[in-house]
Amino acid sequence: MKLRKKIILLTLALLVLVLCTVAFMVNHQSVELAKEQREVIEPAYLASKKAELRSYLKLAQHAIAPLYDSDRTDEMGKAEAKAILSRMDYGDDGYFFVYDQQGILLVHPRTPERVGTNRLDYRDLNGFPHVQHLIARGREGGGFVRYVIEKPSTGKPALKLTYVTPLPKWGWILCTGIYLEDVEYVLKRIDTQVTDNNRDTMRWIGSIAFLGMATIIFSGLMLNIREHRAGQEEERAWLSRELHDGICQRLVSLKLQVEAMAIRLLGTSAHFALAEAPFKRISTELAEILNEVRETGRGLHPVNLKELGLPTVLRRLAHDMENDATSIRLRSRGPVERLPGDANLVFYRLAQECLSNVKRHSRASEAVLRLAGTRRAVRLTVWDNGIGFDPNCMTGHRSRGAGLRNMKARVEEAGGRLTITSKPGSTKVTATIPRPFLQRFLLMRDKRSPN
Repeated sequence: MKLRKKIILLTLALLVLVLCTVAFMVNHQSVELAKEQREVIEPAYLASKKAELRSYLKLAQHAIAPLYDSDRTDEMGKAEAKAILSRMDYGDDGYFFVYDQQGILLVHPRTPERVGTNRLDYRDLNGFPHVQHLIARGREGGGFVRYVIEKPSTGKPALKLTYVTPLPKWGWILCTGIYLEDVEYVLKRIDTQVTDNNRDTMRWIGSIAFLGMATIIFSGLMLNIREHRAGQEEERAWLSRELHDGICQRLVSLKLQVEAMAIRLLGTSAHFALAEAPFKRISTELAEILNEVRETGRGLHPVNLKELGLPTVLRRLAHDMENDATSIRLRSRGPVERLPGDANLVFYRLAQECLSNVKRHSRASEAVLRLAGTRRAVRLTVWDNGIGFDPNCMTGHRSRGAGLRNMKARVEEAGGRLTITSKPGSTKVTATIPRPFLQRFLLMRDKRSPN
C-alpha cells in the first residue's frame, strides 16, 4: 500500500513537473515571438511613416517653390510663404511649422500665439530639448527627431515623429510630424495578444494538469478499491478453505466418533444404554453445526468457481439455499464463458445477495435464476414471486438496501448495468455485463468454426 502511494505521488510530481516545464517553455517562446514581431513590425511602421512625412514635406516645398526658387528674400515673399504653409494641413493633427536658425518659431497653425517666440530652450514632456535637435538636424541637411508632446486634437501626451528639412536661402527649418499612436497601438495589441494567448495556454495546461491529476488519483482510488475487494475475496477464500478443510473435517470426525459410541452402547446394560439418547442428540447437533459451517463457508467464497464454471456454482447455490418454503431453480442458456475480469464473481455475489433477501424478506414460494449469454453480453436475472419492495430504498435510507447498492457499484465497476423492478407478486433484479470486443470476435469465430 505504501509503495503504491509513493508511485502515485511520484507520478503526480512528474506530471506537475512536465506540465510546468511545458508552460515555462510555451511562455518563453511566446515572449520571444512577440519580441521578434515587434522587431519586425516597429521598423516597418516607422519606415512607412518616414516615407509619408517625406512626401508631405515635398508637397509643402512644392507649394512655396515659386516664391523660394525666385530668389525672393524680401519679407513680403516670406510672409506669403508663411501664409501658404499655415493653410496647409492633412488630417486633424497634420500641419507644417517653421523655425529659424536661432530657434524663433515662425509658423505654427495650431498655436499661432507662440509664433515669434524663441523656443530654443523649450523641452518636451520628458525634458528632451527637441527644438535644439530639430534645428541641429536642419543644419545637418535634414533628418528625423522623436519626442513626446501634447497632441492638439486630444490634449494628451503622444509620441511624435518629426521630419526636418532646411531652407538655407531664408535660414528656415521646415518641419512636419506624425503622431505615432497607431504604431504604439499595434505594438500594444501584439503585447496584449501575447498576454491573452499565454493566459489561455496556461488555463489549458492547468485544466490538463487538473484532469491528469484527477485521473491519476481516481485510478489510484479505484485500484485501491479493487485490490481491497480482491484482498477481501482472498481472505474469504482462505477462511472458506479453513472451514472446509479444518473445522468441517474435525466436526465430521467428532460426529463419527459420537455415532460410533452410540452404536457401541446398543448391546450394553440398561445402565449404560441411558447414554444412548444424549449421544444421538449430540450427533444431531453436530450434523446441524456441520451444515451451518459448510453453508457459512460457501457464503464466504464460492468453491471452485473457476474450475466448475458459473452455471454449476449457481446451480449449487440455488440448491443449498432452497428450503421447504421457497423453491429455487436455475435456467441457463447461451454462452456464458469468457467473461471479463471478475464478472463471474460479481454475478455470484449478486445471486447470493438476492437469494438471501428472498429467504429473509420476500415470503416468496418460488425464485428463479436466469443466466443468459450472447456474443455481446451476459445477463443474470433473479426473479421471485414475493411481496416485493420499494426499489428507491437503494437511494433512500443508508441502512436499507445497502447490499443492493454495493452490488450495483460492483456491477457498474465491471462495466455493466443493474436494474430493479418490483411489485407485489414479482420482483426482478437484472445485471448485464457486456463482453469486450475481442471476446465477441472470439465467440463469433468459435461459432463459425466447423469443429
